[in-house]
Amino acid sequence: MEYEFRRDLYDEPEAVVEMEQALFGRWLGEELGTDRAQAQRILLQAQILLAAHRGQFDWHGRELSLQLDNESARVWLQAEGDTEDLEDGFGLADDACEAGLEDFIGLLRGWIDYIGG
Repeated sequence: MEYEFRRDLYDEPEAVVEMEQALFGRWLGEELGTDRAQAQRILLQAQILLAAHRGQFDWHGRELSLQLDNESARVWLQAEGDTEDLEDGFGLADDACEAGLEDFIGLLRGWIDYIGG
């Protein structure tokens, strides 16, 4: 997974993640933000799942949710309303993405280091 951490125009941290997994960047910036304690709690859960080779962890934010299992991490948009009635081209193009758990752990560790320093 390729990513870059930087500051936006308002000096807030943001994560730019490759297109296929861009929603992880939004999740980091908008849902976790600078809440290092919350990020560390999620990191601990991910490490436990990786070591135990079983289980699942769910986290729900304001707009995005995260689900971890022993192999992968998934982020998805909590859609408001019914998107089935939207015309073609007006749906939620990037409403979910997935990555390997080890890649997610690396991303989250990098984020924690970035917002902490």
